Order: sequence, then structure tokens, then C-alpha cells
Amino acid sequence: MKVGILSFQGSFLDHSKSVELIGLTPIFIKNESQIDDLDALIFPGGESTAMRKINNYNGLFNQLDNLIKSGIPTLSTCAGTILLASEVIGGNPTIPNIDIQITRNAYGRQTESFEGSVSFYSNEDIYCFIRAPKITGLLSDNVEVISKHNSEIVGVQQDNIVALTFHPELNNDGYYLDWLHNFIKEGKNVRSF
Repeated sequence: MKVGILSFQGSFLDHSKSVELIGLTPIFIKNESQIDDLDALIFPGGESTAMRKINNYNGLFNQLDNLIKSGIPTLSTCAGTILLASEVIGGNPTIPNIDIQITRNAYGRQTESFEGSVSFYSNEDIYCFIRAPKITGLLSDNVEVISKHNSEIVGVQQDNIVALTFHPELNNDGYYLDWLHNFIKEGKNVRSF
């Protein structure tokens, strides 16, 4: 199975290691020639404004939007979640596919990045928040909260999309890798685990 990872900039190499660890094939997406026959998509953390600027040269986001809407399992982390949010405080919607309001750089600058305890479905572990955004509103009853840090929502699922504000690909703990494998294998009929 082939997992397309948006590779304009950011943590795409870390996500590729996760994909390899679960025995699947990462495909680095930099232009439209790399989006054929994908089984899943990952939008990594990084800098959402830089990703938008790079996209201005190749218009790839329109094709990725079509893939998401076709039902392909889609994971976003940090800046990737900003790209997919319907409403962005401190920015503009880019590929709105998940009904959340998100606030960019909500925890502060790079120096305020931290590790914290996160509940992710039925697991509790320590994950990294790097200049992380915050999910500050759920805009639809179709959005399910799947992850929290203290009382804050840090992960949601809507249909075939899981959007996180933290970086599980930096830990690659067993629970996350098992979940990722199952999430991708579910295909177009993604469900909660």
C-alpha cells in the first residue's frame, strides 16, 4: 500500500519512517505526478504559511482536496491540521475538509514548544507539541474528539480524516503505529478504533 506524504517542507521524513515501520510504502508528494494510486494521505507538521506559498507554484492542493473528498484515509498533524481546518484564527482556510476552528501558534513561539501527556483513543502517552495550534472550536456534530491534553482537545476525527495538533510520528510508540496501520488499512470505510 502507498501512503502519500505532503513533502513541501516540515516533518515529512519522520512520517515516512512511521509508514516504513508498519510495512507500507511512503510516497513523497511534491507535484501532481506523485498522487496516482495512493491508499492514504498524510499532511505533516511544519509551517502552514510556507506550504501555502509553495503550493502557489504547482496548485497541488486542489488534487489533494479531491482525494480527501473521495474518502481516502487522511492524517494531519500540527500545521497539516491548520491546512485542513474549516476556520483558521490567525490565518486563512486552505483545504477546508474538517469542521473545526483552529488557532495558529496558540501555545506561543518555538521556545514554548513542549512535551505533554496525551490521551489518544484508549492510550495515554507523552507527545511533542511544536509551536502547536489549538483546536478552539468544533463546528459540526460530525466531529468526534479522539485526543486530549489535560482538558484541551488536541485530536479529532471526521469521517476519513484524523487531525492532530501534536506529533506522534516523533515517538512512533507501539500504540500509534498499530493505530496508523489499522487506520490506513480501513480504506474508504474508515472507522474509530
